Amino acid sequence: MKFMFLLLFSCVFFLQGRAQQYVESVLPYRLVGGKMIVEMKMNGQVRSFIFDTGGQTALTEEVCKELKLPFLDSLKITDVNGKEGGYGRVLIHELIDSEGKFIFKDIPAIVIPAPSPFVCFQVDGLIGSDLLKYLIVEIDGKSKTIKLIATDKNVTPSLRKMLPFAKAGVMPVIQLQAGRDNLLTLFDTGYPGFLSLKKTDYRMLKEKNALYLTAEGYGEGGIGLGGMAKIDTLYRVELPVLSIGASRFFHVSAETSTPPYTLLGVKALEYGKVTIDYSRSRFYFEPYEIKEQSLQESYHDVVLRVKDGDLVVSSIWSGMKDVVDIGDKVLKINGHVVKKYDFCESVISGIPELKKKKSNKLTISTKDGEKVILYKKRLYEK
Repeated sequence: MKFMFLLLFSCVFFLQGRAQQYVESVLPYRLVGGKMIVEMKMNGQVRSFIFDTGGQTALTEEVCKELKLPFLDSLKITDVNGKEGGYGRVLIHELIDSEGKFIFKDIPAIVIPAPSPFVCFQVDGLIGSDLLKYLIVEIDGKSKTIKLIATDKNVTPSLRKMLPFAKAGVMPVIQLQAGRDNLLTLFDTGYPGFLSLKKTDYRMLKEKNALYLTAEGYGEGGIGLGGMAKIDTLYRVELPVLSIGASRFFHVSAETSTPPYTLLGVKALEYGKVTIDYSRSRFYFEPYEIKEQSLQESYHDVVLRVKDGDLVVSSIWSGMKDVVDIGDKVLKINGHVVKKYDFCESVISGIPELKKKKSNKLTISTKDGEKVILYKKRLYEK
């Protein structure tokens, strides 16, 4: 699941017991279902949050009522699927990092209506780029740490590894290069993959022969604030070369989607350390290894999700288009009748029966009767 908020707000932060000089605090994170989870003290209580550089600070309606947070106003927000809706705002009196060095005061937060889309991750909200705009943030995927730095000196890496923000505001929107073509991209730790390609960028790169179309499909999109995205045509592609500053990646697999920008997601942290100098609008990527990486991936021809306890088809690719349809229900896995599944468990851990083998036989109920298909990842030929 991914949520995108497109409005920016401000807050004030203080350094605990010090003048504003070089101060740093280390914030550990854990990965849960592809989300970065951190702990901060909110209004005196330790709470868990999703750390999302592509989002804005937000709280669940449940925690707002529990803490009786004061209501500010209402506003319109466009979610990751382009759906617009009205949402309230509340005021967080105080947020403090885990080491007690940074105190954020009077923070506006968007209210996410109940039932909360964050419930599967057992968090009370989201920490977004708006909270970090006066800081330098260093994210190390190897140590699973986020370093918050306040300084009047430049302590960031070499300018050779730097990409300037390509848009006004605090969001880390940068220019990547797909071959020789620029690709306006948001570094978004709320996206669990490596690269999600905006459809208009896909069309632009296709016209310039800067990518290969490897598969075409259709299916449901992700869940946003306005609910599930409508069924739409989807594309899987391979970018021959993708450059993040001086770092080059080859055979980069990606799928199309409908966010405001192409997204560089949390999997980028598997290949390098990211530093975001919000105060100077700069982004740095330092690869862990000098060698150039190949990111070619294999995929299933059928994508599944849990709906009302049942395992159903949510998107279809390649030769499966005339075999099954969206919403068809899985009856058996390798000959065994499936049980009812917990949605949150499937989001966090996946379906246990499908993780035991690389290849599985699914018995699926379709409009033409029961069909048995092979559920196995494969590489698509260009």
